[in-house]
Amino acid sequence: MASNFATEAEPLPSKISLNVSELRSRVLIGDLPNDFLRLSVPSNSSEPGIVQSQQSAANAQQLPNYDPDMTPAEHFYYFIPPHTRGRIAVKIVEAKLTKNYGLPGVRMDPYCRLRIGNTLFETPTSVNGGKTPSWYRTVNAYLPDGVESIYIQIFDERAFTQDECVAWAHVILPEGIFNNEVIDEWYQLSGPQGEGKEGVINLVMSFTPIQQQQTNNPAQEQTIIAAEPAFTEQEVDELAEMFPAVDKEVIRSVLEIKRGDKDSTVTALIEMSS
Repeated sequence: MASNFATEAEPLPSKISLNVSELRSRVLIGDLPNDFLRLSVPSNSSEPGIVQSQQSAANAQQLPNYDPDMTPAEHFYYFIPPHTRGRIAVKIVEAKLTKNYGLPGVRMDPYCRLRIGNTLFETPTSVNGGKTPSWYRTVNAYLPDGVESIYIQIFDERAFTQDECVAWAHVILPEGIFNNEVIDEWYQLSGPQGEGKEGVINLVMSFTPIQQQQTNNPAQEQTIIAAEPAFTEQEVDELAEMFPAVDKEVIRSVLEIKRGDKDSTVTALIEMSS
């Protein structure tokens, strides 16, 4: 066995002697570049630390009078997705957690992930936030028709292992926000300790209703009609049977975004359900 291994192994590289001048020629001398040992960060996000949907901006480019010089915030108000109830603003203020899930003597680095309809948003990390993290970050999103609740998760950011979800909440949207009220409430968090036993999180929510714009321009009408997805209610029902825990309106919205592509829709729904 030993002789076979020796014959199959590649020979070791020969030792090469280098003088001092040759060694110096291989050494980088001077200031290091700004991106040395840094990961490249996409610059297409309007606000660092928040994952925002690119679908609205992509669809807006297909509409007449699209201005590429508009800011992401202007794109948000320019294009209104179909079956939209209005614009919702959720300010994720702070949390008071029951337990620190970090290593002994190490404070957690929590961040939040918020799901509104089929869109995910993420806050920056509250470094060393421990059991009392604060974010003070506002998420602005379109609220699809039929969506009556939002989901929020708190993760502990880890350096060498996978981030751990330490708490979560399913928040039913209060009726007051649909009556022009600003709701500032603390909501119970669930997690490994049990339902409602992981502490509380402070959310400030408001809502602005909108109406779909109508146009008398035939060219614009044709463009909008062409952008509508091609799927039937039977396909919606079939997907609803496959994903009984997902609201039908959410399935319909995903189908619209995927232009009626069932395979892509199934993949997106699996990711949402995981």
